[in-house]
Amino acid sequence: MKLKVLIVLLCFYQFVFGQTKNEKEERITESEFPEAAIEVIKSLPDDCKRLRFYKETDGKKQSFEVKFKYKRKRYSLEFSEDGVIEDLEVLTKFKLLSELVKVKINDYFKDSFKKHKIIKLQQQYVYSVELNAITFVNNIVKNTSSEAPNLEIIAEVKSDKERDVREFTFNPLGEFVNFRILNPTSYEHVLY
Repeated sequence: MKLKVLIVLLCFYQFVFGQTKNEKEERITESEFPEAAIEVIKSLPDDCKRLRFYKETDGKKQSFEVKFKYKRKRYSLEFSEDGVIEDLEVLTKFKLLSELVKVKINDYFKDSFKKHKIIKLQQQYVYSVELNAITFVNNIVKNTSSEAPNLEIIAEVKSDKERDVREFTFNPLGEFVNFRILNPTSYEHVLY
């Protein structure tokens, strides 16, 4: 029985911690975006600025992303190949998090690594089909959403022998969920 539990835990460990993110992002035109996604994008407030369209490939998975700026905040809205929303991310700063969340995240990094440097922090709102896509986006953009976002942190970390860049996910309370190692070629501009 103990052996079975150990095997299951090792498989889980491999799944959660063994993932590498090999993301490639290329700029595309609006006409190359899925039609269903365009309907949601057209519902964004008129004064959204710098709308940029991207096609993203991460291994076998392909998705589409529109990045824009609204009221001095930077947003990233990701869609599946079919044009279904996956998530909406809002760039933020570590100092804007609650003290409790900052302490939990800092404790995680101090306990897990010799050194760490946070490169990028985003609030991640994961789409749920119970809510209309346009309502979901507008609630977040207009800051009326009651949903607590996950936190996605890209950080350079150093352990005893290695130094790498990872994408960490924390829940809304600042508790560690998982991480993926980022392929350095995708983030050379961040490291150097």
